[in-house]
Amino acid sequence: MEGKALMWSKDSSIDEATVIGTRTGGLYKLAGHQAQALVHDSSRLTELWHRRFAHLLYRALPSLKDLVSRVPDLPDEHEGVCTGCALGKNTKKSFPSSDSRSKGILDLVHSDVCGPMTVASLGGFMYFTTFIDDFSRKTWIYFLKKKKEEVFSKFKEFKALVENSTNRRIKVLRSDNGGEYTSNEFNNFCKDAGMKKEFTVPYNPQQNGVVERKNRFIIESTKALIHDQGVPVFLWVEAANTSVYVQRYIGKS
Repeated sequence: MEGKALMWSKDSSIDEATVIGTRTGGLYKLAGHQAQALVHDSSRLTELWHRRFAHLLYRALPSLKDLVSRVPDLPDEHEGVCTGCALGKNTKKSFPSSDSRSKGILDLVHSDVCGPMTVASLGGFMYFTTFIDDFSRKTWIYFLKKKKEEVFSKFKEFKALVENSTNRRIKVLRSDNGGEYTSNEFNNFCKDAGMKKEFTVPYNPQQNGVVERKNRFIIESTKALIHDQGVPVFLWVEAANTSVYVQRYIGKS
């Protein structure tokens, strides 16, 4: 039995041992037949062709036989959910529309920063920030050379202007979670003024839709003015100022 690997049960003797391997050189080669694995595709025919055609809509599969040769008849019905489609084609549900408004001037102010622009203005500005009164929808625009460093100073300028003009105080400021609005200096200033700050959920600009839509309108009207008159793009500040001025006094956008 030399050079062989043996195996026997606990209650038997070595005479009843079974040879399970033989020594070849310095290694033992196991005895027995080579095992073979069979590959089985459990996918249904519809699922198979759905994947082959880059996750084509299931209802479009039956028409493939008229367009591609050797494609079998495929039903448009399927069971379960395709994991690839669920993860790759998933979209966020639209936010519900809202017509709510605050009950008084400066009860709620919306703000956001837009930029950087593709071309610096004549004065070197690359961004603008807007402040919108929720009650009247009046808009104020301020232009910035640097995004984070200047928003706080522009807000203080805006706050002094509107509060002195209306004899009212800003109660709530709503913005996104950008660093220009969340600095300690900005937060402490609002706390000392008794002003509440509301922040939108990250990556959900719909929650601050008033200012998002306004910024889009400002950009679109600015481009329209520039292209209509054929003036250089670096005059975008002047065009944006004109757009906001007109909207503020006619109350339409």
